[in-house]
Amino acid sequence: MALIGLAAFEPDVASVDSSVCEVATNVVPRKDGYGPFLSPVPISLALPAGCRGAVEVNSPGYGFPIYFAGTGTRLYRYNLGTSDWDDVSQPGRTYSVPPGDYWSFAVYGSRLLACTLGTPVQVIDIDIGKQFADLAGNPPRARHMGVVGEFVVLAGLAADPNAVDWSDLGNIEFWQPGVGGGHTSDLQIFPDGGAVTGFAGGEFGVVFQERAIRRMVFIPNSSEVFSFEVFEENRGAVAPWSIAKTGPRVFYLDRDGFYAFQGGVSVPIGAERVNRFFAARVDPNQVASVVAIRDVTGPRVLFAYRSRAADPSDPTLLDEILLYDWLLDRWTFVALPIRFGLVAATPAVSIDNIPGSLDDPGQKPLDDPSYAGGVPALGVITADGRLALLNGPALEAVMQTSEAMIFRPQRTFARGVRLSGDADDWRAVIGTREKPAVSEPVRWRPETRPNTQGFAPCRASGRYHRARIRIPAGVPWTYAAAIEPDAVREGNQ
Repeated sequence: MALIGLAAFEPDVASVDSSVCEVATNVVPRKDGYGPFLSPVPISLALPAGCRGAVEVNSPGYGFPIYFAGTGTRLYRYNLGTSDWDDVSQPGRTYSVPPGDYWSFAVYGSRLLACTLGTPVQVIDIDIGKQFADLAGNPPRARHMGVVGEFVVLAGLAADPNAVDWSDLGNIEFWQPGVGGGHTSDLQIFPDGGAVTGFAGGEFGVVFQERAIRRMVFIPNSSEVFSFEVFEENRGAVAPWSIAKTGPRVFYLDRDGFYAFQGGVSVPIGAERVNRFFAARVDPNQVASVVAIRDVTGPRVLFAYRSRAADPSDPTLLDEILLYDWLLDRWTFVALPIRFGLVAATPAVSIDNIPGSLDDPGQKPLDDPSYAGGVPALGVITADGRLALLNGPALEAVMQTSEAMIFRPQRTFARGVRLSGDADDWRAVIGTREKPAVSEPVRWRPETRPNTQGFAPCRASGRYHRARIRIPAGVPWTYAAAIEPDAVREGNQ
């Protein structure tokens, strides 16, 4: 029989005689179907407390990746030699991250900046700094930060949540607003649009408010310094950390779903696809804690959130993820509990951690470039507080076809299915029902595995059929495109 494709994951749409499906778990979209979502491989010991933000930066002096992470009260730096976290907090200061918030980080030259509403802006030299310190110039406390050209911009200020503030041009230690005399630091208070809920830097800034999106453009030799143009009204970011910038696109979560902002306009990417699915699953009291993660290994962005089913005794755990591939314009679902996510890269290898002896046959020389690390990767802070890269064995994958009446209008007797994919080990189960009504649940048959001919026997009679494929965790595979049913027409009923 003809192949039945593993269709796009759009659980908001009825998957009956359609080109969509309602189950695509722990997979990534491919043009020909789906591929595996890889498991996290820890590279660090656990943080001393729950992670409230993390960032990977490149060492300006040595060229290898360096990791920093924050908890509710401290800042830490990953120690390559011990795989532990060194406390690099400012001596004598206890930080305070408000409940539901995270640290915001920005790199300016060789310095890493960190801010949160409950703490003065912190700064450390990436290569030689031993501990963070207050950024000079008395900048305001803020929820978000970013870099626009040679300016550091602070957004969502503690003193005025409807404002943004920026440093002097090329001097991030000068923050006196509107003093003139060649200084360009200043403050902008927005009279409408509500509180500033997020910020994305770059060649120009994008300011997200509760009900407006503005573009922030530097005007050289102007007394205004920056112009603020309203690109959209009644549109904004409901979750401050749901904002992820990748090239010209900025992804974010608004009150009614997921959007991509590009070229001055927001395009809905979740409407009639995953928005209702998300709204039904997310903890309604934790929507503002949604975290967007940019995937540098592909054209993808991940939205991690806390579900209604999450353990109430662990309030900072993000236990589910929606993954969006902006090139293919397709979604998937990932069941992976994490604390945070970040752009990452493979770390450098310490000479003390090289396995075996340097004299062993086949051992790489010390100048081998693989020891320097730097290979792009998707990183997470796991549920147990460890830094991990998503480059391990595949997670257990589950994919489902849409429900279909194969021999319309007659009944069908299914004898089995074959998977069009390259996994050597997989399982199949067939579900049937007589009519696509809420009053009639799907009847699932026992799960089976393929025989020597590659068919999984699944005997099932019904008017409507659907097939669910499960690839166990750790099984090597690269694609799953479709299923081939072995079915016959059943009588003239």
